[in-house]
Amino acid sequence: MKAKTLSVILAAAALPAVFCAPLRAQENETPNGRLGAGTRPESGALPEKRVSSIRMKNVTLEKFLSVVSRQTGVSFTIDRDLADTHVTVFLRASSLREVMELLWKTKDVDFIASGPGNNYRVARSTTVFKAFPPLIRKDIEDPLFQRVVKGIRVKEAPLATFLDIVSAKSKVNFVLTEGVQNIRITNFIRSTTLADVLLFLRGEGVSYSRVGNTNTFVLRRIEKPENDDFVRAEKAFRDARYDEAAALYKEIAGQYPDSELADYALLKAAVNYDWIAARDNSPAALKEEEALLRRLIRDYPKSQRLGDAYLYLGQIYSGYGGVKTGVDCEKAVKFYESAIQSTYRDWVKAQAIGRMAQCYELAGKKEKAADLYAEIQEKYPGTETAKELRGRAGEKDPILETGAILEEKGLYELAIGIYSSRWEGSTEASVRTAELRIGICQAAMKRTDEAIKTLDAYLAKYRPAPGDEVYSQIAEALEKAGRPGEARKYREIAEP
Repeated sequence: MKAKTLSVILAAAALPAVFCAPLRAQENETPNGRLGAGTRPESGALPEKRVSSIRMKNVTLEKFLSVVSRQTGVSFTIDRDLADTHVTVFLRASSLREVMELLWKTKDVDFIASGPGNNYRVARSTTVFKAFPPLIRKDIEDPLFQRVVKGIRVKEAPLATFLDIVSAKSKVNFVLTEGVQNIRITNFIRSTTLADVLLFLRGEGVSYSRVGNTNTFVLRRIEKPENDDFVRAEKAFRDARYDEAAALYKEIAGQYPDSELADYALLKAAVNYDWIAARDNSPAALKEEEALLRRLIRDYPKSQRLGDAYLYLGQIYSGYGGVKTGVDCEKAVKFYESAIQSTYRDWVKAQAIGRMAQCYELAGKKEKAADLYAEIQEKYPGTETAKELRGRAGEKDPILETGAILEEKGLYELAIGIYSSRWEGSTEASVRTAELRIGICQAAMKRTDEAIKTLDAYLAKYRPAPGDEVYSQIAEALEKAGRPGEARKYREIAEP
């Protein structure tokens, strides 16, 4: 069902006048923080009334509700301690239910049925707010949450600026409350869903709740984000504390199995075990990663993260799981095919196709591999996989070509030896590329300190422009070395 637009515009700049401080989660709300059948269990159903155009700036709650009362015939008695509560509202054609829910979630008030007929007492809520409840899976299957947002790049931008761009691209409204106004956002989005934008905000300490079946969301800062498991898990992952992050994500998946957090948490737990496997050369961590990915596929067959899960499973079986294991390319190719069929993400499709091509190369099917590489360039030219292939396609130096083949086969020590050699046709550009590849090979062999030293020397020697591959490579190496602060600096240069 198509979501309705709740035409309520709340000016973010006029903080005292905005609907501030969203509703506390109440006993009459469904798990996603929305209204159930009535305002309170004892009050019966809300009357199905409509509210037409209302435009009011910085007026008292009493004055606003008097206008709503005239239009709907519903009476409101407002407690004295709400006398100084002000609102700014530009509203068009909304239901009374939606207006009351918005006030619940933004002005911290309850509507309690009193006496016969449509009479409500308006009182300040006494429920302590921590965060809006997670959405439930039925909610996120609504097409609204699968709207794709593309091409957003912000750095230390106010949350309102970031959401203004998201709103324009997704046709979704956001009501920002006082506590979130000063949050700064850095995000580089090529293509993602509205559901993932909301999860990103959750990781930044912002709680959200949808208003009825409209396309309007209320945003409120989590009371103590430092104590919120999801916020803590996201931060631990960014800081390369993979053991802590994995444990937190698994706990979240177990605590909220029917929420939008569950499949995301399972995937992120698996990703953290992938890092642990690479860091510790741990087959046990790789086995745990596989178990989590299979659980995600089994328990959440409609998840938007199935493609990611199949991709990571394919990488485990084709030898790219961070630990040296037996290669089963036949099984890996099946996982890669499932990844391509199960995702909207171009980067997942491109990487799965590239890994399939590598499997075919190992099997001696060079022509089929070449066709797949060409498909990446044709269909997904903007992905990192395509960029890497274009770089390799332009390599005419036999040293670079030989080194690339050895890298693809995982023979990194031999590749380093080749990259360290020279021939009469070596150019400055090919020598520079070879020096970078040496650092990448060292990182792939988990010789992290050596890799950082090599990549540092490359930076000092060539002073590459922002966006050069070396910045992402050294950032990754620093993360593995447990130096997240330094890594973050290079990540910012990698995405100019």
